[in-house]
Amino acid sequence: MKSICLAILNYNGVHHLKYLLPSLETACANVANRTDIVVLDNLSTDNDVKWVNDHHPDVQCVVASKNDYLFSYNGFIQGIEHDVVVILNNDIKVSDSFLQPLLDHLEEPDVFAASSCTYDWEGKEVTSGPADLTIKDGMYGWRFDRMRQESCHTLFTSGACMAVDRHKFISLGGFCRLFYPGYCEDLDICFRAWEKGWRSIYEPASIIWHREHASWSVSEVSSTDILNLEHSLVFQWSSLPMGRGRLTRWFTISKILCGELLKWRFVWGKALVKARIDWTLSARDYRQRKLSEGELEKILAMVRSDLPSSRSRRQPEHGDKLAR
Repeated sequence: MKSICLAILNYNGVHHLKYLLPSLETACANVANRTDIVVLDNLSTDNDVKWVNDHHPDVQCVVASKNDYLFSYNGFIQGIEHDVVVILNNDIKVSDSFLQPLLDHLEEPDVFAASSCTYDWEGKEVTSGPADLTIKDGMYGWRFDRMRQESCHTLFTSGACMAVDRHKFISLGGFCRLFYPGYCEDLDICFRAWEKGWRSIYEPASIIWHREHASWSVSEVSSTDILNLEHSLVFQWSSLPMGRGRLTRWFTISKILCGELLKWRFVWGKALVKARIDWTLSARDYRQRKLSEGELEKILAMVRSDLPSSRSRRQPEHGDKLAR
């Protein structure tokens, strides 16, 4: 039976942990596996570690050597011995039965990651689903299909809650620092796993509630919109074939930049400059990652394939899925 580490990245987040930790303790009591809950603290300036020790003495606290944002996970996961790591934002809470459906998928030897169905904090709206790769106006895109709530393959699993095979995570080198301090790191690592034939699965029977972007509100990152777009561009340039639709792509970008100039709002402009600088400095080290059109089509065929019938599962009935 696989051992499980539930690792929560935290920085000055007691106001989040007071909701998350009780829900995790209940969820862990509902599985037979050995489970350890760990708060990975990124040098909080508040008394987060003391609060955890005082209020949840069975929860372990590991203090990172520096605030390396989500990249603190890389060294931490390298240093533990569990079979599965559930990577968690601190700004979520989980349902009583969220864990077992994820673990069921991780029993398969070719599964890298599994992720939960996410609701907004009030439980009114589903905010996640399986993801696929699209191309429009020469630009790649990837969004959650919130209307599709069934067990299925997904291009990537959300970093807010993703259960990963620890050995595969280490084999992949962990989260890639091209995407420091965050955004698109979950897409990138799952994409690299698909290259190796390791699958990622969306599982709606596992349910969490998420305060979107709340964990970034206490960070030093000034504009998450710019950061997200910057890293989206870097992912495309580093990993995806860019020959198709080149003229259409630059025409689309030119229109966007002209529109921003008229509104004196430069999200795209700033992201494009920052992404170009980052990629120019890093291209020599990462250029070998780029796939051909044929290689990409093979990966997308796997992403779009059906799950084995034994693992097919529908979303719970509405009355069950919102029980807390």
